[in-house]
Amino acid sequence: MVYELVLVGAGGFLGAIMRFIVSGTVPTINEIPTGTLTVNAIGSFVLAALTFSSVEGTHRFFISIGMLGSFTTFSTFAYESFRLLDEGENRYFLINVGLNLSVCLIAVSLAHQLLLI
Repeated sequence: MVYELVLVGAGGFLGAIMRFIVSGTVPTINEIPTGTLTVNAIGSFVLAALTFSSVEGTHRFFISIGMLGSFTTFSTFAYESFRLLDEGENRYFLINVGLNLSVCLIAVSLAHQLLLI
């Protein structure tokens, strides 16, 4: 149990740093928080690739739970979406929600298709 906690913590540490770098590097387009979209798409792809590849071992604790758990940003997505709605940016709210859902589902599908080859 302690070993798994260390793996989750170490992965979470790296995932949080990666999230900070990636989401801070990608510029916002209009009012759309594209840094969050990018992080969510990458996280969706990597998690799907690991899951569909059925790789066994400690990756579940270190990468899937730790690293990707702190890298992906659903709570940030929810907050940013709500903020757009609260500020009356209804159009950008809908675009942001639509992009996050569609791009992340496409990322999962792409990972699945690549692993079937």
